[in-house]
Amino acid sequence: MNRPPDLREVPELPEEIRQAALDGDLVLFVGAGVSMLVGLPSWDGLAFKALEELRQKGCLNYSELEQLKGIEPKKQLSIAELIAKENSISLELPKHVAFEDGDREIYSYLNKIGCPCVTTNYDELLEPHFSITKDGSVTAAPITRVSRKKDFHAGHLNTPGTVVHLHGSVSSPEGMVFTTKQYLEHYDDETVKVFLGELFEKKTILFIGYRLEESEILEHILRRGRVQDTKNKRRFALMPFFLSQSPLYKMLCEYYLKSFGVHLIGFIRDHKDYKQLEDIVKAWSEQIEVKPPALVKDLEFMDEVLG
Repeated sequence: MNRPPDLREVPELPEEIRQAALDGDLVLFVGAGVSMLVGLPSWDGLAFKALEELRQKGCLNYSELEQLKGIEPKKQLSIAELIAKENSISLELPKHVAFEDGDREIYSYLNKIGCPCVTTNYDELLEPHFSITKDGSVTAAPITRVSRKKDFHAGHLNTPGTVVHLHGSVSSPEGMVFTTKQYLEHYDDETVKVFLGELFEKKTILFIGYRLEESEILEHILRRGRVQDTKNKRRFALMPFFLSQSPLYKMLCEYYLKSFGVHLIGFIRDHKDYKQLEDIVKAWSEQIEVKPPALVKDLEFMDEVLG
């Protein structure tokens, strides 16, 4: 069994990630564990809000609400959507994932890194800061958001300041993926599968904000991306563990490496719980210098994607 990195409160930044940023190849893949740190709901939390809204409107009683809590959250959302339609009610789920005000410190550190991002979150707090130097002047790269699957293509990931919202975003609620049916149809779409395949083949990925309870989403994405090369050290995932979970951590390191070519980087949550992630991203943001891909590399990348 390959020796995994030791569990630490602030793990060392892998050299592969540092170099990928310099080569213009680094992409951050951001999950719900980040948005939850600023008070936005998880899948479970969103499902609860939808069902509670139906209870308050008299469409569910407490007994039914309690029974529905025992099933998987995307199924809860699917059932909530069906009940709402039967009662001619609009759930307005986007309002529950819109950030209004509060501490967004972790996003300030993520945005400081500046590389392109892919996210399964609906919020628009990701705004990668990247400065373009030309003719002696420095200007900030514009933020480009891609949230419609028909617009997904890997060429976006060569442009600093780009955020690809894999499940849609709050500014385009009609395209947000909530229910099981939407979820399955979305990941069966050939455009989505090709985009993920190109992403995992061409770029170095750092997954941030995927906890053990969200691992099913992460694995589904990796499978739909047709990850085959498990020897390629280009995929990394920060994941929280208690020190007492060290044996589990070691087994999961082997599982993710052999199954998906993902190198787990575990961090200790005993003292700060999930907030420990902020300290890591803050420390790493000071060590990562992002540069755009060389022009020739950019053209080669686009030729391969389009050809």
